[in-house]
Amino acid sequence: MSFDWSHYLIIAKKIFDETDENICKDANLRCAISRAYYAAFHLARLKLHEKWNIVVSRDSTAHKEVKEYYQQKNMKMIAVNLERMRIDRNKADYYDMVKDLQAVTQETLKRANKVITALSKL
Repeated sequence: MSFDWSHYLIIAKKIFDETDENICKDANLRCAISRAYYAAFHLARLKLHEKWNIVVSRDSTAHKEVKEYYQQKNMKMIAVNLERMRIDRNKADYYDMVKDLQAVTQETLKRANKVITALSKL
């Protein structure tokens, strides 16, 4: 049985909703951003394979490849949101300071929902 990547978005929302109660608020928000991005990214990668038989590499170049395939298919909303989430995920994972982390997390969750909803309609 293959993993359901949408479960990452469920976890991201749960982490976000419970953040106010947690002493590790910034860590929770950063985790939520990462999980939301990976939910959308992996579902987008899978859709490329299922719908168009496109196989994306399994290394770090996959992030760029997935975005570019959706750009080529004129699905700019998916491509733009994946890219924006990837940038924010990198900030959350690698930067010591992230401006407006709460707002970035909320926006990432919205973007992930948009991407996943659009993918489900393909």
